[in-house]
Formats: sequence, C-alpha cells, structure tokens
Amino acid sequence: MNWFKFPNFTEEEFRCSHTGKCGMDETFIQRLQNLRTEAGFPFIVTSGYRDPTHPVEAKKRKPGEHTLGKAVDIAISGENVIILLALAHKHGFIRFGIKQKGNGRFVHLGTATKDEGFVKTTWSY
Repeated sequence: MNWFKFPNFTEEEFRCSHTGKCGMDETFIQRLQNLRTEAGFPFIVTSGYRDPTHPVEAKKRKPGEHTLGKAVDIAISGENVIILLALAHKHGFIRFGIKQKGNGRFVHLGTATKDEGFVKTTWSY
C-alpha cells in the first residue's frame, strides 16, 4: 500500500501492537482519510490492524474485523464524537462501538460486511 496517498496517517500507527504486522485494507484507509479530511480534526488511532494471534483477538470465539484491516479505534470524546459519528455514517462506515465513560474514551469504526460474517450494528463498551 502506498501510504503517501494518506496525508493524515502512517503505516506505523496501524501496526498490530502484538506482531508489528500491518494488514490494513487500502479501501478502508482511503475511506478513513476522506472522513478525516471532512472532519477537520486529528484522529488518534489507538488500535488498527490486529493479527489473529493478538491477545484481544485470540480470546474471541471468532476474530473481529480488526483482523481484516477493516476497523479502527479512535481516541475521541465530547462534541467531536457526534461529528465523527455523523460523518462516519456518511462515508460508509457501518459498525460503531462507543466507549464514552471513564478513562480511555474511544470510538470503533468498522466496515466489515455480512459476506465477511459481520452485521451493521452499534454497541457500547
């Protein structure tokens, strides 16, 4: 993937914290860049690609969409959450996880589809 096409992101911020691999989907990153451009504020990526051996994924019955390179967790809170969610839907994100209590507030954005074993949904942590 040519990361120079994405001026607000680097490959390093999406690497698996367990293996160092980066299996992000290029279409996903382009969608995220379009979202970032329209939002007009920085995104702090706390989790991008996760190898299936990553401890979080290894605990699951079925690995999540991070293992497909079609999900990101963004550290965000306050009014920017509302802006992010409204624009994310517009840009084709279909899976939303929201943690807005306590420390470590973030929003999960995903694009994995029914054909990949996922459904459009929203959840809270």
